[in-house]
Amino acid sequence: MKSVGFVGLGTMGLPMVKHLVDAGYQTYVVSRSRGPIKAAIAYGAVEAQTSRDLMKQTDVVMTCLPLPETIYDVYDGEEGLLAGLAPGKIIIDHSTVDRSTNEWAYNRCKDKGASFIDAPISGGPMGAEAGTLTIMCGGDEDAFERVSPLLESYGSYIVRVGDCGSGTTVKLLNNMLIGVHQSALAECYVMAEKAGVDPALAYDVIKRSAGFSKSMDWAVDAILDRKFEARFSINLLNKDINLALDLAKELEMPLDVVQLGAKKVAEAKEQFGELDVSAIIRPLEEKTNTIVARREKASR
Repeated sequence: MKSVGFVGLGTMGLPMVKHLVDAGYQTYVVSRSRGPIKAAIAYGAVEAQTSRDLMKQTDVVMTCLPLPETIYDVYDGEEGLLAGLAPGKIIIDHSTVDRSTNEWAYNRCKDKGASFIDAPISGGPMGAEAGTLTIMCGGDEDAFERVSPLLESYGSYIVRVGDCGSGTTVKLLNNMLIGVHQSALAECYVMAEKAGVDPALAYDVIKRSAGFSKSMDWAVDAILDRKFEARFSINLLNKDINLALDLAKELEMPLDVVQLGAKKVAEAKEQFGELDVSAIIRPLEEKTNTIVARREKASR
């Protein structure tokens, strides 16, 4: 696979493209925005005119898109990826969507003698920049083996979870936990502040204790330094946790704790949806008239 394509040049996709170019792949890109295209070209990528042209010029195409409806928009139609598909080609979708969208894409690809892999990613923009993403894949084993070396360009832990939709299932499990963890962390940090305990010190202690989660590492500096610019927005988390709840309903699986986390995420989305998930703390701060911020170290 010498020639690859990428659709979705956001905070995750753009650094992933750079890794592909650096790994020696002839990389084609398309985007509706000129800024990301210019950045990708500066890395050494080549612009394709349409998604259809991109698919025709490449052996494998990766997509990293925000919503299920965006998948249909990019894949379907006269100028969509599927219009340029041919036998033996592979589409890898790094988006976080739902299993029915995965199955639709898988079957459309199979009808043309091509392959589809749902391959959601975790690690945030920092992981994309560092090339250390976790990539959870669902799809046929032979297709996964073909693309594994390609995925190693920007992933450090790459695993085939199972058949089509399995990668998406694990990603939804992961993101529903993020919703629960961030909601609990909001209460943890506000409670520490109200009790007169330095939240930064509480974090240091809990990090060495059984209550720690990686969500603490993600959130602590953003909260203490009041820097809530989106790395992973509350809007996107709200979308993902609701996809997880939809899957639970389909499986007739009660998710009582996740339902409560989803409620807290939805509350934060009302005012702070464009901000980072660490901003889930903001409604509770307002409700308790408490601001959790880094304290100045006392001089000796």
